[in-house]
Parts: sequence; structure tokens; C-alpha cells
Amino acid sequence: MRESPRPSRVLQPPRPRFILTTLALAFFWDLIPKGGVFWPEMSMAVLTFWALRDPERVGVGTAFVLGVMLDVGRGAALGQEALALVWVVYLAQRRAARILWFGGWGQALLLLPLWLLALALQAAVRLVAGGDWPGWSYFGAAVSVALLWPMLSALLLWPQWRAARADGAGPLS
Repeated sequence: MRESPRPSRVLQPPRPRFILTTLALAFFWDLIPKGGVFWPEMSMAVLTFWALRDPERVGVGTAFVLGVMLDVGRGAALGQEALALVWVVYLAQRRAARILWFGGWGQALLLLPLWLLALALQAAVRLVAGGDWPGWSYFGAAVSVALLWPMLSALLLWPQWRAARADGAGPLS
């Protein structure tokens, strides 16, 4: 039997500390005031990634807590971000088997409607609370997240790759 030139690699489960660190970095990124319209909602992207890849640790409860923290941090209507993130995580986890079948760009295309829905929910809550319409450029954040998704998912998966040992005593043997 001929061996492959590259060692086989196995995707290991993520460390809880790594998940928490990436969520915290995305949270602080979203708290930075930005002047442009196409700045990605990193909390939504990272939360979606972990909800798809590790649904036992990151789910609707995590989305709610992170959303309330973002609402308080941004001074928005309480529940605006929480509602949007809960719906994104719920719908992403319901369709996880289909979404994870595709590569990075295919996943981005499947997730783009969820992210647009989340931003539409935020805008609707803002309007109900008496705020102004944010404009159509507000939805550019979902497009920018979709464009960053293949690179972001590869970056978040990178620490989980472990090379199998050459003697066959790897994690699956």
C-alpha cells in the first residue's frame, strides 16, 4: 500500500479557552466605534462559526448573553443585538449539517441570508424603539462578513489541526 506524501491530519476539538478568547476579541472589536459602513459584525461571525462547529459549548444561551453585553456596550435598545444573535445561532444550528458540507465560499453564501435577517431584526427593533432607519448601507456588514468568512473560518480552525503521528499512533488509531 502506498502512503500519501502528506501526513494525515485530524481536526481536534477546540479548547474552551480558545473559544472564549475568540468571542471576547470579536466582542471588543464590535465595541470600537467605526466610521465606515462595511465594517463586519465580528461577534456575529465568530458566534456563528462556533455555533456550527461546537454546538455543545456555544448555543442560543451564549448568543443571548453576548447579545445583551453588546447592547449594553453600544448603548442600544436592550435586546436588539440579543434577539438577532439568538436567531442567527438557532437557524445556523438547524441547518448545520447542510452548511458544513460546503467549503468556505459555499458556507458564506448559505449564511449570508441569516446575517441579513439578523441585521434586519436589529433595524426593526431600532425602529420600534423610536430610532431612525439606519439606511441600506447598514446591511453592508453582512456582506463584509460573508466576504471574510472563508479566511475567518480557516483562521479559527487552524489551531485545531494536529498532524497524525507517522507510526500510526495518532488520535484515531
